[in-house]
Amino acid sequence: SSGINAEYGAVPMAPAVAPVVPDIIAEDTEEMAELSAAWGKANVKDIIESQAFLYRLPGEDNSLPVPPKTLTKRKNSIRQSMKLTWERYKSCAWGSDKLHPDSCTGSTWFGLGLTIIDSLDTLFLMGLTDELKEAADFISTLNFKKNAKNANIFEMTIRVLGALLTMANLTGEKMYLTKAVTFGDMLIDSGAFSTESGVPLSDIDLSTGTAHKPTCPGCSKLSSLSEVTTIQLEFNELTRLTGNPKYKAATDAAMMTILSHLPSDGLPKQYVDVNSGRTSGTISLGARSDSYYEYLLKQWIQTGNSRYEREYIRAVASIQKKLVHTSYRNLTYVAEILGGGKMNHKMDHLVCFLPGTLALGTLYGAPAWHLALAESIVRTCVEMYHTSTGLAPEIIKFDDKGRLYISPNDEFSLLRPETVESLFVLWRVTHNDKYRAWAWDIYSSMERNRHPEWGFSSMSKINTSSRKSRKDSLESFVIAETLKYLYLIHEPDTVLPFSQYVFNTEAHPFPVKPRDFETIWAKGD
Repeated sequence: SSGINAEYGAVPMAPAVAPVVPDIIAEDTEEMAELSAAWGKANVKDIIESQAFLYRLPGEDNSLPVPPKTLTKRKNSIRQSMKLTWERYKSCAWGSDKLHPDSCTGSTWFGLGLTIIDSLDTLFLMGLTDELKEAADFISTLNFKKNAKNANIFEMTIRVLGALLTMANLTGEKMYLTKAVTFGDMLIDSGAFSTESGVPLSDIDLSTGTAHKPTCPGCSKLSSLSEVTTIQLEFNELTRLTGNPKYKAATDAAMMTILSHLPSDGLPKQYVDVNSGRTSGTISLGARSDSYYEYLLKQWIQTGNSRYEREYIRAVASIQKKLVHTSYRNLTYVAEILGGGKMNHKMDHLVCFLPGTLALGTLYGAPAWHLALAESIVRTCVEMYHTSTGLAPEIIKFDDKGRLYISPNDEFSLLRPETVESLFVLWRVTHNDKYRAWAWDIYSSMERNRHPEWGFSSMSKINTSSRKSRKDSLESFVIAETLKYLYLIHEPDTVLPFSQYVFNTEAHPFPVKPRDFETIWAKGD
């Protein structure tokens, strides 16, 4: 399967610089003829092998359009990957939060069947109706009271509440909204938002419905910035669907507390004291901070509140001024500022959400230079996949000479979605074919490393293509986000158009007031 030998030994290595391959090399004659006709060339293989189309060379933006039949084949391939992943989960881990594909087991995080819930709209969008019915039947009898004492409110909001709200909108089925209301009430009534500052506590005991600060060994007693500022889209949508203002009011209070303590540059730090609302620690766009910036923009899109617009524009200007750097190979990256003020030249793969956010903002009137910055950063994100497996590490770093390197502790891959998310947005905004080409290359690398029976897995070492590198773990976001974005980049823009939908940070789309982008651009708003 996808080049893996029968014994699942070494997976074929990616070439030093990978060419844009229009499909898994267009082997059938009919497709080859179609590609040749579409590109006006006599021999497609000559094009594929031409050094002019090595897309990872700086400045090379000459990827070719993908013909309709090839688009369909690619979508079908991604859909089949989703189907196989679902079948493995169903046979090995049904009802569990996470699949361990190699050992054919499941594990519990919240006890809610998280993979099933997080998969809902991916199944819906791919037309996997039998699988969707299985998921819906499971959810219809789901009781949210579980023996999970440290269930993270942020993670449950973006994954569980987000998916239920999306399905309520996409299907119109009352069951999804009923479950969303029950779950939303459980979170609101837990006391999480009853702090002095309005900033919510991080965790909830699902067996008692009581919120509390983190209790895990070694955990900070502070909440993270992203935890308290990446729940607003979901509770806003719950208010819209129910007409009950309590959901939006609770999360608005938390957001306004954070905004009231912003420094002059608009860049909060990564930890939040729930009593005061003040932040401390590192200034970062990676772990614990990333989706704060994403939700500044998306709350502006969802609500039209100009306060979010101002804070988003101010923050991006400060990011450009203080955090954006260029390596010796002209790779643009986003560094961090440590608590003591020292610059830390590392970039999480999580930061690769930023190009998509920047590009999306330009549709709503953000400055045009945001798009140029997005295109520069996403090239670095794609470069992260330039490894033996074709998979990206968790973190990259730059030495004092600006040279990129990967620390041994960071060379694992969770098959994260941020880069393909940004490629999807950039494709929609620019229609530059290189973004589809890069996304397909990432998917092809995932397929090269997929076990023919066990399927996808996180990898412990991205420069070692072997069974020993598999972590025997598959995060639900691989289904909810990575595969979904890879599928949607091959769909027409009319599927969940940006003028009518905004995606939450787990890739669950919510409807928004329709916009006319051409009017926005004409006004210069």
